[in-house]
Amino acid sequence: MKAQANSAAPAFEVATIKPVESNRSHPHDLNVYPGGRILIRGYSLRSLIVTAYKLSSWQLSGGDPSMSNDLYDIEAIPPSNSSSTPYDIRHTWWLIEDPRLRQMLQSLLADRFQLKLRQTSSNDLVYLLEKSVKTSLLIPTRAETATHPSGGEGFSGDIGHAGDRWVIYNTSMQQLAQFASDIVIHKKVVDKTGLSGYFDAKWTQTLTDPEQYDGMDSFQTFLSALGLKLTRSTGSVENYEIVSAQKPSPN
Repeated sequence: MKAQANSAAPAFEVATIKPVESNRSHPHDLNVYPGGRILIRGYSLRSLIVTAYKLSSWQLSGGDPSMSNDLYDIEAIPPSNSSSTPYDIRHTWWLIEDPRLRQMLQSLLADRFQLKLRQTSSNDLVYLLEKSVKTSLLIPTRAETATHPSGGEGFSGDIGHAGDRWVIYNTSMQQLAQFASDIVIHKKVVDKTGLSGYFDAKWTQTLTDPEQYDGMDSFQTFLSALGLKLTRSTGSVENYEIVSAQKPSPN
């Protein structure tokens, strides 16, 4: 059905929302296609808010358990004549890069879920992602290898580790900062590296005692190997509270 929104806010031309049956296995993924079509599968309302507002999960509070437990599939298409500038189809499994598509998703949540949020800001501890030495392990991603084998066209920002091994694929420094904020530190991380573009890197750490493995220490050591560092600072931090929301209106 048409995604209705405030006339001043960009909105999808067509959007469908389908609840996922709780008794079956279901994929959890996000894709953005040329032309701006988005397909999101297996997201809770909380996950949709985090994606729409480009948040880390720790920045969002409030809401009842159903907002984390109930899952939805969403397919949405922007107006064909909404912009002469092509949409940025870069995305991760948790982030849509194009701000116009994120604004449309915000409008969709306000319209179909009757979502209302309260935003607050405070001066708090933040971390700065900075260069420390030569970043020799960061290799610019080649265009011919930029299509992720499982994420498809436009997928970037794949960052992962297993035991003693860290790998990043087609990742910007902003995405690396967001990963650190989301997964590792649970504090705001600001990219101050001055490095543009997208990079690949692989690094293996020698663990003297695997039983003492610490994710934060390992990540810090990984950054150091890349020629990067995290510096403590203070800055403005935005937080959001779910004031109210409803089950989505019918398609």
